[in-house]
Amino acid sequence: MITLQPTEDYKLIAELNEEVQELHASLYPNVFKPYNNVTIEHALRKMISGLNCYAFLAFQDGTPIGYMILLVKEQPENAFTFARESLYIDQICVLNEYQRTGVGSLMMERAERLAKELDMNRVELDHWTANTVSAAYFRNRGYTLYREQLYKEI
Repeated sequence: MITLQPTEDYKLIAELNEEVQELHASLYPNVFKPYNNVTIEHALRKMISGLNCYAFLAFQDGTPIGYMILLVKEQPENAFTFARESLYIDQICVLNEYQRTGVGSLMMERAERLAKELDMNRVELDHWTANTVSAAYFRNRGYTLYREQLYKEI
């Protein structure tokens, strides 16, 4: 049975992060550092202790199999745009061997439910372009591309 629980266990999240950190480092070695448990733990401890942060751990029969970190994003009104508030999926991870078990769907549904509980009508996320598996998954869940970020190495 898969369960999802709120957490502040940054150490366990740091352990689970290794797979996704190494994936990102292999896809974008000039951007992402190799996994380092000490520095990841430190960063996650600081992140998860924030007031506008929600973290969840996924378990299958008591075994940790993934996590999700959500942040409340507030963008004040300015001369160009209206004020906006959204729940941002900063990190989502399902260990490779547990993908396609429904845990990702459970986490996405929890993020959407939390947004409603917080009286928000928008959930946002991003992914790295080379991570085509994530891209397909999010689009299949109804997420729409609305902004692209480009770069040029010089």
